[in-house]
Amino acid sequence: MAELVFPTNSKDALYTVCLFLSQSGDPHIELGYETQSAAFDAVGTKFGVPKNTVKNERDAFDNFTDSDRNGWNKELAPRLKPTFDQHVDTRRDELRDISLEIMSSEWEKPGKEASDGMEERVKQVETASISTAPATLPDLQECQKLSKERAAKIPVDRICAPSPEVWEQILTLYKAEVPNDKVVVVGDSSMSIETGKDKSLTVSAQEFPRCWAVRPYVLGILKYEEKVDELAKALGFASRSSGQVKEKVFKKLPSETWETDLSSQDVAAIKDAVSNKMALIPEEQDRFLKFLADQEWSGVSKTLERGDWPVSAIVGVGDWLANASTRRGELSIALAKSDAFEELMQLSDPANKATVIPTSKPSLPALTGGENVIFYGAPGTGKSNRVDMKIKAAGKTPYRTVFHPDLQNSDFFGCLKPQMDGKKVRYAFSPGPFMKALAEAYRTPSEPVFLVIEELNRAAAAAVFGDLFLLLDRNDEGKGEYDVNFPSPESEEWFETTTGVAHRELLVPSNLFIYATMNSADQGVYPIDTAFRRRWRQEYLPLDYDKGPDGDVSYVDAANKHHALAWREFVKLLNKHLTSVQTLDIAEDRLLGQWFVKKKELDGKGIPEKVLLYLWDDLLRHEGREQIFDSGTTGKVKTYGDLVIEAAAERRFLSDSFLGKLNAASDVKADQENETGDDAS
Repeated sequence: MAELVFPTNSKDALYTVCLFLSQSGDPHIELGYETQSAAFDAVGTKFGVPKNTVKNERDAFDNFTDSDRNGWNKELAPRLKPTFDQHVDTRRDELRDISLEIMSSEWEKPGKEASDGMEERVKQVETASISTAPATLPDLQECQKLSKERAAKIPVDRICAPSPEVWEQILTLYKAEVPNDKVVVVGDSSMSIETGKDKSLTVSAQEFPRCWAVRPYVLGILKYEEKVDELAKALGFASRSSGQVKEKVFKKLPSETWETDLSSQDVAAIKDAVSNKMALIPEEQDRFLKFLADQEWSGVSKTLERGDWPVSAIVGVGDWLANASTRRGELSIALAKSDAFEELMQLSDPANKATVIPTSKPSLPALTGGENVIFYGAPGTGKSNRVDMKIKAAGKTPYRTVFHPDLQNSDFFGCLKPQMDGKKVRYAFSPGPFMKALAEAYRTPSEPVFLVIEELNRAAAAAVFGDLFLLLDRNDEGKGEYDVNFPSPESEEWFETTTGVAHRELLVPSNLFIYATMNSADQGVYPIDTAFRRRWRQEYLPLDYDKGPDGDVSYVDAANKHHALAWREFVKLLNKHLTSVQTLDIAEDRLLGQWFVKKKELDGKGIPEKVLLYLWDDLLRHEGREQIFDSGTTGKVKTYGDLVIEAAAERRFLSDSFLGKLNAASDVKADQENETGDDAS
């Protein structure tokens, strides 16, 4: 075997590992990681880059390996091509060994190495104000890429809470850009804006990092806006929106066919202006003409006679959803025009930890420990009470739902529903309990959020969860290991609007606790399969006769004598009698729990009817009724109607064997009361 070739610098080392991770099968397991996410984390930590960067580089290789993933549907980036060419003939096991050696070695962070002079240009674009931005027109494709890379570094669970001083600067910058808007700070986490069109909206502070992220593109696009206005004047018009030039020229730009769409005279005039009247160096001339023709390169989708084309382009690069993008572009422009805001955001440190706006409050870390727990046991053992006690101890109110046979995924997650918009009906996303809890968890990352599912197995739980099933896998901190796509653009838009942060996938945060209760012995319930159940911690609640409500039950024996017995003693004897009959084979989780009845039902006037109904119609439905009730060949109780009549008439309806055990306990109790009375006298 030929000697293996190892990379000599950290960037090549990073790209080599990403190339191996793009192979088919489970290359992450071959490197010693249980999940792809864990591999991305480890590689990112090793080289000091975000895990998303590792994933993106892996994806870039996908279309050039035997992987069945879609990857990026475009040519391999020039920076990755040398690594790919070097290993095009390397066997898989050799590439694995190289990757293992790389991960066991120490490397300098890629950010410390030179990168063909590009970093200096990037730094200029990032940090310059409008007045000091580079004189040359920038490469807008590079600006888009840089903005998206900055956005990828923003942690979605980090709180952004500006101090009052920072809020004052933000409002000043915004008002200078949009003077007709009325804007006020709401609390310390959002700003309320009333536009000149009598519309109101709220912008969360969580969006400020994204406004900061697109600054390189904002600075670039504003330079092009200046040159577009300069072109209009060079053509002899006051502005690009003037009547004749608007229709003849700028309404047809940008377009890849602009040189054929416009008249030959206008094309010649534009090229003459670019070459001789706009004070552009040759490189700038080429870029400006590319700007007029290549919309993908520029990111500009609207025509240039419109006043909002720069804002629209900024919103597109920032990946704001259309219905949640109002004033985000203007805000990004306002903040980009000040070096102060760039300094406030402070670019990432050498470890690539994205920062947020300084705040007068201490930054609260995301709460960890979220888990999925199923509380199960016999009916009446206090499962719901146990859940409530846990939540009350945290001082929270849960999002609660009850599963039932007709429940569907759309009920649990959410779906489109008709809503009134004035006099019109429109369809909008209506969130279910899962999405409400998830959004709350993202809004308050330092606080626990609880989702409670009662009667989990009364619906087909795996079907109700659907794709959300994958979200139940968590790491040791309680954060989800896998993400899933939003099922619809409307749900994605609702989630972004509610949380104030753009999300491309759903992922369970570490502060979301999902508690479920169920009676596995109930009739007519759905089975919970192993794959679903193993993603939950199980907590069984046993029978505990030292707890339960105070109160008595009464019954009539074979001699028509009335007896009273404490409920907790009665249910203990009942369960013991049921399990002592070998022919019944009754499991513990089908017995009666100590909280099966409430205190107000224990008035000493008989046995609560729901106890009788459960015994007759559920527990002893198919066999064994004669073990509890006087329903044998000589008994009077043949139907449940007979049972109700005998109980209402205060006549005997229990079996001899069960009465014997009850009477023994009752007699003992009577003797104890008599002894107490004798002592007292």
